[in-house]
Amino acid sequence: MKEKIKNLFHSIIERIKKIQKQKKIFDNVKVGDMLWCNMPLSKRELNIIEESHRIRPYLVVEKEPNFLLCYQCSSKSRKELNNYEEYCIKNKKYRNKKDSWIDLTNVIKIKIKNIESEYIKLNQIDIKRIEKRIIIGQNRGNAELIRFNEPIYIEVGDVIVRNGETYFIYSEDNVNIYGLKIQKRKKEAQGLKKIRINRKIYYTDFKELKTIKRNDDIEVINITYEEEILKILNKKNELKSLTYSQIEEYKIINKGEFEIGSVFEYGNSKVMYLYEDNNKYYGVDLLWYVIKPRIFEVKNIQRRKLLETKNLEEVKKVLEFLMEKNIKNSQIKKIYRYIRNLLFSSVA
Repeated sequence: MKEKIKNLFHSIIERIKKIQKQKKIFDNVKVGDMLWCNMPLSKRELNIIEESHRIRPYLVVEKEPNFLLCYQCSSKSRKELNNYEEYCIKNKKYRNKKDSWIDLTNVIKIKIKNIESEYIKLNQIDIKRIEKRIIIGQNRGNAELIRFNEPIYIEVGDVIVRNGETYFIYSEDNVNIYGLKIQKRKKEAQGLKKIRINRKIYYTDFKELKTIKRNDDIEVINITYEEEILKILNKKNELKSLTYSQIEEYKIINKGEFEIGSVFEYGNSKVMYLYEDNNKYYGVDLLWYVIKPRIFEVKNIQRRKLLETKNLEEVKKVLEFLMEKNIKNSQIKKIYRYIRNLLFSSVA
């Protein structure tokens, strides 16, 4: 009898501790954070799901007084979804064991009792790219979706409509975006070449190019997969306005294993990752760069402890300092231009 009472008392204490932990996480969570949560399903529904899959990451998009509104994540892509209906969080950027695919087709209500633990906080680049996908989903009729209310950034691979014409964005800067006119109408596609965007066939002559102001009245309607982007960009012999350097810049920004601004432990100091080149990783020492400004190879970065990820404004300031000190590095200039554009050229 005493043992039963002891066990009951212990379980009550553990339950109280868990409730306190859940409340603390809920009080501190912010929009853009990801949490591990129990799936908000009935016991009957949970019984048909493998136990190890019942706890999933959830991305917080809105916080209410007693619950969270979230997008659910999975370790696998759902092939039936379009590119704008899900978003992949790369594991190496956040030091996770697996990639996480965020389902952007449905908003889930998560109660405090479903919270398990903190996971990661998404950076500004990922939030802006997710926001863009949510806007496309809303414009295509999914009115239940909830936005982060972040300005979005039109970039290479986006498909936009301006004055009734559709364009694939093949280049961009802080003032303009540069579009290749495309169409879906097969009947009028005589003499045009096929390109694939988000698994759909479009047609273009690779000749009708348009310079568009970022503040023009435009609507983003689709997003091209990375492998599709590179296939289109690599037709540079036909697309005269696209230079080799623009293709390389796209690869530098989008193909790195880690997020720009990731900060790693580096002996008694900290190193901030900037870019990858030929399977080598380069960064700047945050403790010494003011005294000894330099970019250097960060060896064994995969085994180093990830401490935090600097926001874009902080990264921009470091890059500005390095350029003022005449650090001769073409990749740094490209990354700086990309971050500057992302910060100052967003559209609502």
